[in-house]
Amino acid sequence: MKQRTIDLVPDSIRVRSQAGVVAGRYVAALLIAIALMVVTVTHSRLVLDRAHKRLRVAEEQADLVLSAEAKADQLRFRLDDTRDQIRRYRLIATPLEVSRVIATITNELPSSATLDRIDLFAGSRRTNRSARSRGISDEDGPAPRILSGELSGFAATDQEVAEIVARLEALGLFKQVGLNFSRTRPMRGRGAREFRISFRIDMDVEYDVVDRARPELQASQEGAHDVQ
Repeated sequence: MKQRTIDLVPDSIRVRSQAGVVAGRYVAALLIAIALMVVTVTHSRLVLDRAHKRLRVAEEQADLVLSAEAKADQLRFRLDDTRDQIRRYRLIATPLEVSRVIATITNELPSSATLDRIDLFAGSRRTNRSARSRGISDEDGPAPRILSGELSGFAATDQEVAEIVARLEALGLFKQVGLNFSRTRPMRGRGAREFRISFRIDMDVEYDVVDRARPELQASQEGAHDVQ
C-alpha cells in the first residue's frame, strides 16, 4: 500500500516560496525583455550608423556630380567662346598671304615681261541681284570676300601679254582675269607693249599652298587651288 505524502511545510512558508518563484519568473522575463530591447537598440543604432555612412557617401557623390556638371558647363562655355572666336577670325583672316599671291604672279611672267606695279584691294562685295535670283540669295548673310588686283607692266609683244592672261586663268586661283589695255610704248629706245591686267581672288575658299621648288610637299586634296 502506498503512503500519502505528508507536507510539513507551513502555509506561510509555502506561500512565500510560491511568491518567490513568481517574482523570479517576472525578473527573468524582465531581464529577457531588457536584453531584447538592448539588442534591438544596438541593431537600430548599427542600422542608423550605416544609413548615415551611406548618406555621407551619397552626399559626396552628389557633390562630385555637381562639381563635374559645373566643370562641364565651364568647358562648354569655353568651347562655345572658342568656336565664336574661330568663326570671327575666319571672317577677317585671309586664306592666302599677299606675298604668296605676288610670288605666284611673278612666277607666271614670261622671261621678257616685267611688272611695273601691282595693286591689291581686299574687301567684301555683294553682287546686285536680279528679279530671278531675288528669292535665292540671302542679303542677311555675310558678303563674299574678294581680293581685287591689277597688274601693270611691259612685255615684248601682244602674244606675251595674252600668254600672261592665259597662264593666270589656267591656275584656277585668279578669277575674272581681264586685259584692261595693251598699247605700244617706247622703252629704252625700243618699242614695248604696256599692259594692265585685272583679276579677282575668292577669299572665302581654302587653298592648298604648293611650293613649286619642292613638289613632294604638294597636297593631294582634290579640287584645291594651287598657290606658289
